[in-house]
Amino acid sequence: MTDTGGAGLRFGLLGPLRAWYREQELELGRPQQRAVLAVLLDAAGRTAAVPVLVEGVWGGAAPADPRKAVQLAVSRLRTAFRPYAGDDPERMPLVRVGDGYALRVPGAEVDAHAWQALLTEAEELRRTDTPAQDVREVLLRAQRLWTGEPLAGLPGPHAEALRARLAEQRISAKETQLELDAELGDRTDLTAEAAALALEHPGRPRLTAVLMHALYQAGRKAEALAVYEDARPTLPADQPGPARLQLRILREDATLLPPRAEPEPAADTWQAPDQLPGGLPDFTGRTEELGALADQLGGAGGRAVVVSALDGMGGVGKTTLAVHLARQVRDRFPDGQLFADLRGADRTPTDPGAVLSGFLRALGIAPDEIPPDTGERSALYRSALAGRRVLVVLDNAATPEHVEPLLPGAAGCAVLITSRLRLTGLSGAHHLRLDTLPPAEALELLTRIVGAERVAAEPEAADEVVRACGLLPLAVRIAASRLAADPALTLAGLAEGLRHEHRLAELSDGERTVEATFALSYHRLDPELARAFRLLSLPEAPDLPLPCAAALLGRTEDEADRLLETLVDLNLVHSPRFGRYGFHDLVRDYARGRLAAEEHPAERTAAADRFIDFCLATARNADRAARKAEDAEISLLDAPVTATGRRIPDGAAAVRWMRDQAEAHAAAIALSCADPDLPLDRAAELADRMGAVLAERDLTGVIVDLAGRLAEEAEARGERGPLALARYLRGTMLWHINRYTESEAEIRRAVDLCTDPRTERVLAKALINLGGNARINGRYAEAAEHASRAAELFHRLGARRAEGSALGEFAFSAAQTGRLTEARDAAERSAELMTDSGPVSAAIGRYYLARVLRLCGDPETALAHALGAREEFATLQVTVFEAAAGDLAARIHAEARRWLLAADLAEAVLPQARRTSAALEAALLRTLGTALTGLGRPRRARALLTEALEVYRRLGLTEDATQVEGQLAELG
Repeated sequence: MTDTGGAGLRFGLLGPLRAWYREQELELGRPQQRAVLAVLLDAAGRTAAVPVLVEGVWGGAAPADPRKAVQLAVSRLRTAFRPYAGDDPERMPLVRVGDGYALRVPGAEVDAHAWQALLTEAEELRRTDTPAQDVREVLLRAQRLWTGEPLAGLPGPHAEALRARLAEQRISAKETQLELDAELGDRTDLTAEAAALALEHPGRPRLTAVLMHALYQAGRKAEALAVYEDARPTLPADQPGPARLQLRILREDATLLPPRAEPEPAADTWQAPDQLPGGLPDFTGRTEELGALADQLGGAGGRAVVVSALDGMGGVGKTTLAVHLARQVRDRFPDGQLFADLRGADRTPTDPGAVLSGFLRALGIAPDEIPPDTGERSALYRSALAGRRVLVVLDNAATPEHVEPLLPGAAGCAVLITSRLRLTGLSGAHHLRLDTLPPAEALELLTRIVGAERVAAEPEAADEVVRACGLLPLAVRIAASRLAADPALTLAGLAEGLRHEHRLAELSDGERTVEATFALSYHRLDPELARAFRLLSLPEAPDLPLPCAAALLGRTEDEADRLLETLVDLNLVHSPRFGRYGFHDLVRDYARGRLAAEEHPAERTAAADRFIDFCLATARNADRAARKAEDAEISLLDAPVTATGRRIPDGAAAVRWMRDQAEAHAAAIALSCADPDLPLDRAAELADRMGAVLAERDLTGVIVDLAGRLAEEAEARGERGPLALARYLRGTMLWHINRYTESEAEIRRAVDLCTDPRTERVLAKALINLGGNARINGRYAEAAEHASRAAELFHRLGARRAEGSALGEFAFSAAQTGRLTEARDAAERSAELMTDSGPVSAAIGRYYLARVLRLCGDPETALAHALGAREEFATLQVTVFEAAAGDLAARIHAEARRWLLAADLAEAVLPQARRTSAALEAALLRTLGTALTGLGRPRRARALLTEALEVYRRLGLTEDATQVEGQLAELG
């Protein structure tokens, strides 16, 4: 008899569409063929007409001959079924029926059909009050049928609709299972799974409710209520389940905690252990952390063991805090307290089996009843703690696996763990990272040990001591112990010792050393992690971004990320924000000690070389993005780099990158100055790129200092090119902070150094700034001469943007000397050249043109350009030019007696000027005072003009000061 029942065939829809005959997978062909098969399988033996197949597979994008396309797909599917049907047409499951097709395999296994059957079975079991455990088992069997996204990769409306339907069924079934989990109360990881699903599927009332229920059972009532408050805006108004659950939680409804059988205590053998070490009488601070941990431990008694994991760097006070807290809450655990030092930072941590043996003996188990196997000991330990309220303190854990055998299994107990590693793999644990002490608490700790009188006698030295200790509790305790043991040692004397490079050596009291504490963590590192730890300490920067750190380490970003995140988890490195890595001060000192002792000088030089190379390459990319700067400007010394650097997409990103990496760049420059094997040309160019992209007053002073250090080192080494660039850069930055006399002297020194072709670009830039100094002092003819010469040099170098900038400077100064036609032509040419050089340069070109048009008697055109430039500068975050363009527009309004417009605009940009340029600040104070005079508000106008006068006098700008004095005289 012919077999047409489909026995041996299996189909999978709960994942990528697949088919098997016995153990052989069938090749189902292209996505459209699979989509046709999906429609036929979903029809479950019923006929699917050709139009239904076409609509289901292609929707509104049907092929030219849809019937033929279906026939072709069916023909190919029949070929795919050959391993099952062979040459017997009676066995072919895919048959023609009227104007359609059907897949008739009643004996075949289809996972989606089995899924539906199991869901129906689960619903029926729930209706008949079947025990929750049995219903859950049916749902778990159903969920095991899934292998991935249903019909993954299949096109067409039918596949999309079936995917959505199955996905909804799946999440609904999962909600039911989680509700049963909460009802049974036997899963310690329920909160983690429910939280993940609630994040993935926001706005689902049942998921929200089950997460609230699970958190409440875990003793996390506040979190349960917070989940409801966070989710409430997204919950449907017609499904009040979460709201009702909130009220039950607020009332602490006992029925939310499923009944649990309390086993009879073993009265004959039980003894309440008391293993907590003594607390420290001078324990200080940590109020917030103590409160949070006490609240967590207070949740013991729900349906899950409360586990709190405290991590932090060595010496931060984890053990001290854990013991102090355990002694505070011991009354909540009347059946005893267990304590074990797991020695996780040692080369050989304590074996959990040995700890279990000690715990079991402490719980009254006879030694001959303790099994030799760690797993069996763990099971006996959990049995012994069943129904008890015991606090277990596991100090200095190495890994999650290190503590898992030591965790009780029954609710009522709580576990407090300390570790140098963040134990992220510990399921269901509350995690708290312990940081250094706040300054006030560190000072209080010192005071408690040393005595209030000594601290009061030397308050500044006391503050310096705790800060030199990095606010690290162990370091503060050691320093305080030295002072307490030696009354002749003053706080000032100790502070002096801690100022030295080797302050770690000072932080020893004969028994304890900070260095030894760090060494415990360091010596557990594998060679690659240890190398990363050492090299990361090389730059003198608070922290580094991942790309810079990767360059320093000579690793890809992915490799560096894995290394550094591991060091973060080990609390040897901290990550103040995403993608940045740095050290605690004392840990950096330790790392540098290891660097000096273990890293060959050539490797240190190579790391610094990679670092400066990457920083300069990326800074050049940033300058290109910010200003579309040309090679003649980007590399004034043509210093070679091998790195491609990080890609910078636009001007705003360029400014952010350069601002965020300012300290890293300063560290790279310092490394170059400190290492004679590193040439200074790249460091000088990096400092110059900082100045080019960051026109901000708060960083200008930093760049002045960097340029000064570069100049000293270059002069000592006889590197003439870097010396010229450093002098030019320092002079330019001095100009930006209004130290005009010093600026001019420094730039003239740079000009004198530019005597060969390699420094021609530096000479051209220096001449522009020399002209700027002349202009601000009213020497317009001299300014025009310098700018004209710079424009000629840039023209010869083929640097169009820089030529445009020089022409803009020339145009303004020429206009001031009455050469209006020449000035206007130069300004228009300047704007033309700069328009093609990126958004920042284009905006500067418009600003230059507006300045000259105002002087040439075309104020309205000048105003349009000034306002447009200001808007562009605001978008690009170029604050100093935004303020300058605003001042120019406000002046034009004031000259046209549009006083209110002038005042509003000057008020708007004055705060930006105060942040960036004192000269610009004075100009805006003057403009605003002029406008307010016109508006009839003489008192405020006088105050503003008086302030402007003070600034001009301070800056030595006598011509401007004289003009303001005249305005004040007119006010009377």
